[in-house]
Amino acid sequence: MARAAAPRKKVRDAEVSRTRLFDAAAEEFAARGFDGAKVDRIAERAGVNKAMIYYHFTDKAALYRAVVGDMFGSTATAMQALRAAGATPEEQIAAFIAVIAREGQSRPHFPAMWLRELADGGRNLGQRNFADIFGIISTLDGILKEGVAAGRFNPMPVFMVQMGIVGPLFMFLATGPMRERLKHKLPIPAPDVPPEKLVQYVQSMTIGALTAARTGNAGKR
Repeated sequence: MARAAAPRKKVRDAEVSRTRLFDAAAEEFAARGFDGAKVDRIAERAGVNKAMIYYHFTDKAALYRAVVGDMFGSTATAMQALRAAGATPEEQIAAFIAVIAREGQSRPHFPAMWLRELADGGRNLGQRNFADIFGIISTLDGILKEGVAAGRFNPMPVFMVQMGIVGPLFMFLATGPMRERLKHKLPIPAPDVPPEKLVQYVQSMTIGALTAARTGNAGKR
């Protein structure tokens, strides 16, 4: 029995070092972007040898894609359950927004990383990242089409709706530190806005836009 303890300890040690590297890389990429991030700094922050980066993730690009993929993979999985729930199109849109917000909030590094990546044209993403993104957008497209077929939504471009959801959510989450710095420097004190209030706002605006577009077109007939 004593001999079996060593392999288990090695597995645990490997898991710990991988988690430390992942967390350190998330902070580094969020702060400096892909180009500015340094593997030496990531290893130092994680408290492990730099060689462990190549052992666990192959290279810097693969490490970056793993950090990004954690968000997209988890979100894509949650979207599958969302579509299986059998809710109304409005309820599914609200749930879609709540999932995006929840996954973003649970990964404070991600909104800033994603805004940087959008500015870079997605050049650092891998095939698996794009597949997960496609799955998320396809889920939204399915909800929109279901709403149109049910006579509840007017047709709207899926990418426009997606950006109208992700934009305010991630801008809000990514600018938290800046809002905190400005809070006591503005002529008018900026009120604290709980994240759930922003989620409710985006839900209301998105569903309102979809249904208002239908009402507006119906009125023109």
